[in-house]
Amino acid sequence: MQRPSRTDGRFFIAYFLKCRYLLLLIHQITCAMKQFLLHFLSISFVCTVANAQKSLPVYAITSDENNMQWLNIKLIDAGNGQVLKSIFSTTDKNVQLMKSGTNSLLNRTVETESPTASMVAAAAYSRGQSKFFFIPIRIPELRWADLSKGVPEYYSYSSPVLSNLNLNDAANHFTRMCMGADGNGYALTNDGNHLIRFTTDSEPQLMDLGNLVDAPENKDISIHNQCTSWGGDMIASTDGKLLIITQRSYVFEFSPKEKIATLLGQIKNLPQNFTTNGAAIDENGDLIIACSNGNHPYFKVDMNTLNAVAAFSQTASGINSSDLASHYLLRRSSANNGTYIERTTEAYKNKISIYPNPVTNNRVQLIFDNIENGEYNIQLFDVSGKQLMNKSVTISGNGQISFLDLHSGMSRGVYMVKVVNRELKTVFTDKVILQ
Repeated sequence: MQRPSRTDGRFFIAYFLKCRYLLLLIHQITCAMKQFLLHFLSISFVCTVANAQKSLPVYAITSDENNMQWLNIKLIDAGNGQVLKSIFSTTDKNVQLMKSGTNSLLNRTVETESPTASMVAAAAYSRGQSKFFFIPIRIPELRWADLSKGVPEYYSYSSPVLSNLNLNDAANHFTRMCMGADGNGYALTNDGNHLIRFTTDSEPQLMDLGNLVDAPENKDISIHNQCTSWGGDMIASTDGKLLIITQRSYVFEFSPKEKIATLLGQIKNLPQNFTTNGAAIDENGDLIIACSNGNHPYFKVDMNTLNAVAAFSQTASGINSSDLASHYLLRRSSANNGTYIERTTEAYKNKISIYPNPVTNNRVQLIFDNIENGEYNIQLFDVSGKQLMNKSVTISGNGQISFLDLHSGMSRGVYMVKVVNRELKTVFTDKVILQ
């Protein structure tokens, strides 16, 4: 038998060492991959939890537990039904109701000193003014909570537009309200015969735009029918239209100009005893609806199919809501219907343009083209740099138009219009002449 040479021994040793090195290298690579995978899964889990826990705040008119008195104002998470903040409660002490534009208290009886006295079923939130508007059911006043300060301040404005209505008749109760894409507030009576438009100034201007008219295709489901079409709530869309979701969950849409209500259908998959009393668009662009009794969860509605799904699985105390409100609009492709201008090719070349300029009728419109979708603020300044107006808008498509109503008492002259984005960076500025 031949003895192995030293050379053969060295070969086996070298081979062994190389194998060991490769095994160690494979082990290190495997460990590194495991750590990377665990890190990736950890990040994914954190992101998933963060997204799941994202708050979706909407304002709500609620009642105390186990009663049907719709007097409280709360900020509620539409994703889980939890109360984020109490704005007003009947247990709050030293709450004062003041006359709009002043600091003078209204002369009220003990019963009506409460801002929400006689209950509320119609409310709207203006983010630009930080105001929560509402009309009590039997009191002919537009009221609001000024939320711009740490402690809300409550104001009331009387108008013949409201006092001329017989509020002892349920047909004239305001149960639907929202902020429109044009920055004005809109409120509608139960019977659909009084569409009220109001501004958000310290001295609001109210106008009764008249009654809605049924589109021919509505057939037997009339916007005026008490059984199908009273109650509910109203939302606004980015194309300038308003949508009514009635208590019986029928959905109508109309333009405030033409006031022709078209039936879109009825929301499906709701519990048998669910009545739609509140509606609002959340931060995700989803329609959220609420019931005023029965302790139901909020529901999300697909506006393409009108199918509803529960927004959360567990019921929560105090989520019964007679109305919902937010500053978000239903996202639709925007369209210019030629209400105020015939647009020219030149206007399309700019991301944002102003028309008319000079302004002759105290109303100016900003046209948004090829600008990133999102939230913006339109600001108006005088020549000294003093800010006169600040209006919040949500842009969701090319060709979207936003109106800026100038105060009738403003002096003729030059003013500055500025548009800032959510990060408060100026994206547009131009002079406008008021004649």
